[in-house]
Amino acid sequence: MTIQEITTRNEDQTFDCKSIQVDPKALAVPIVAMANADGGVLAIGVADKIRTFEGAYL
Repeated sequence: MTIQEITTRNEDQTFDCKSIQVDPKALAVPIVAMANADGGVLAIGVADKIRTFEGAYL
C-alpha cells in the first residue's frame, strides 16, 4: 500500500487508520474485526481524521 493510498482510501472493514498515540488496548477492536473479515490493513501512525503522518516515515 502506498502513502497516497493510505491518505485517500476510505476506512472500512478492511482498512483503518490509528494515531500513534492510540492506547494499545484500543487496537483490539479493529484487529478482531479485520481477523473476522479475513484480513486488512491497520495503518498506525496516521492521524485518523485529517490523514497526516505522525513521526518519521520513509
